Amino acid sequence: MKYLKLILVFFLIFSCSTKEDPINYVYSEKIDLALNKLKINKKKWIESNITSYSMNIQFSCFCLAYDPYFVVIEENSLSSVSGNEEWGYEGRPMTINDLFDVIEGKIIEDPFFYEITYNTEYGYPEYSYFDMVEMIADEEIGYILTNFKRL
Repeated sequence: MKYLKLILVFFLIFSCSTKEDPINYVYSEKIDLALNKLKINKKKWIESNITSYSMNIQFSCFCLAYDPYFVVIEENSLSSVSGNEEWGYEGRPMTINDLFDVIEGKIIEDPFFYEITYNTEYGYPEYSYFDMVEMIADEEIGYILTNFKRL
């Protein structure tokens, strides 16, 4: 009986925790600083509570369509897209929330070079550019947001 109680106590101690330990990633100081700056600006964007807006989004890359897309976002969802119709959209136009996710992913990949400029009022990324590998041509990508308007 004594062993049964001990086993029961042991079982209760180790089975009561349903919370998993979080995975802690260790990044370089450069990545850590960039992620912290992104986090601060993303918080500013979220706290602005802007869910409907319009803007131009342009991609800087080794691709055929260089003109900006004009997008309308309503309630955080892509509502309409115009521009570059002859090339199609293929998932390029995105919301600011989507762009924050893309930028975070690029930062975590530890690019050879990057530059990000955030809007001082709302925190959204106005300009971001990534050169992922120094010795590879044509893999660079940039995102430029202009003519932002709250709706």
